[in-house]
Amino acid sequence: MNNIKIKKNSIRWVIALKEEAQVILDHYKLKLVNEKTVYPIYKNEEETHWLIICGIGRNNAAASTAYLYAYSNASQYTSWINIGIAGSDKGNYGDLYLVDKISNYQRKKSIYPLTLPKTTLPKMHLFTSDFPVSDYSTYELIDMEGSAFFDIANKLTSKEFICLMKVISDGPKNDIKEITNSKISNLIKVNLFKIIDVVSYYERLSEEEFQIIDKPKLFNEIKSKWHFSATQSYRLETLLRRVQIFCNKKDIEKIINNCETSNSVINVLNSKIKNNLVNWSKI
Repeated sequence: MNNIKIKKNSIRWVIALKEEAQVILDHYKLKLVNEKTVYPIYKNEEETHWLIICGIGRNNAAASTAYLYAYSNASQYTSWINIGIAGSDKGNYGDLYLVDKISNYQRKKSIYPLTLPKTTLPKMHLFTSDFPVSDYSTYELIDMEGSAFFDIANKLTSKEFICLMKVISDGPKNDIKEITNSKISNLIKVNLFKIIDVVSYYERLSEEEFQIIDKPKLFNEIKSKWHFSATQSYRLETLLRRVQIFCNKKDIEKIINNCETSNSVINVLNSKIKNNLVNWSKI
């Protein structure tokens, strides 16, 4: 697998069917990766959006989520999105719903994904089955991948970075046997603007988290040359953020070149900052 640079606003899509994904592929200009992969994987030119076609079923959803995580070098601040069609007799055909509760036959207790705040999109309980369900009366939404996707994604990141969206495709008034590939694609297409709006929230969330946890570019290089304690590492990161405002990478490397210990690196950087007239209250 490639050594891919982690991007700031990283989004990973896990979608069961190509027909469900096609509108997403087109909108975000995602292209099939050149090398052979276990599951079909697509990405955009900037490598900020990656999408995997997992196929139907919980096993496929779980395996493909883990596979995409490793293949695309996803980080702890990557947002994960699962979208697809679902059966229901509680909502209207073609309506888009956010999932705020998930259950399945194997799980005694339901799990509760976090959904984006201040949204007008309705929310429903998703039941994930291992086989098609014709009795819609017991559940709000029914699919065959959601719970497995969430279980794996929840091990890779925190709940606020995971989103499940479902479009109602069948129910008592819409026979599942009447679903066609074109109908599936159209169900996603008519909800595209709503989907984009949701995804933009997760892009911003990922970007904001990146700003918090991203280390200065020199941080890891310096740590590889000198041994820093946990306290010293925190101090080093703080000093680098300050000194990089008025020093470029080569200047910093030059002033610490003759340092023999981690403590001397910190002292040199601290002296450099003190010798520059910077109003840190405005930084």
